[in-house]
Amino acid sequence: MAVATLESSTRIQSNLWEPDKSLEYIDPMQLKKLLWPHVTFYDKQREIIYSVERNDETIVTAGNKLGKDFVTGFIVVCKFLRAVKCGRTCRIVTTSATDDHLDVLWAEINNFVSTSALPLVVGKGGPLVVTHHRLRLASEAETDDLANLKSYVSGKVAKNSSNGEGLAGHHADETLAIGDEASALNDVCYRMFQGWAKRKLVFGNPHD
Repeated sequence: MAVATLESSTRIQSNLWEPDKSLEYIDPMQLKKLLWPHVTFYDKQREIIYSVERNDETIVTAGNKLGKDFVTGFIVVCKFLRAVKCGRTCRIVTTSATDDHLDVLWAEINNFVSTSALPLVVGKGGPLVVTHHRLRLASEAETDDLANLKSYVSGKVAKNSSNGEGLAGHHADETLAIGDEASALNDVCYRMFQGWAKRKLVFGNPHD
């Protein structure tokens, strides 16, 4: 297996986001060391990160303010960037029952984009365009229409009355479906995820 070696940010900075299909895998902690050296994950957070790497489905129950959204924000940005570097398409969909809950997760996603040690947004020389509950590659079409994008991260509110609209058909080389506040999500959302998501991360409060 060809594995990325990220010894020196200076050596690779000029072509960091140029796709390299010879790479089969980049360890998430390698990329963390390069882009977010200031971040420390405790053991349970690292367990979540590697569970999403290795298992089809990861279910996390934890109380409020214990870092679920924080580690999920990292997982989203890290998975997307690693897929891009390895020359694979990537589609990630995040969903929650309310805008407020989705906003919390996307605040963490935006935080990881903005606090990277190397620029990630296109205006500063990075590869990403970030809009409201949407992240895409600057190298693709100048549109937020998902139908015209090969790779993206998208946020979608799925209320209890939802029929799963917008949650189906997100096929790509790398796929991840994320369900926030799981107890409030309609079962149809999970069924929609089953049709395309190679990895699923579902989390919520055990007292819900």
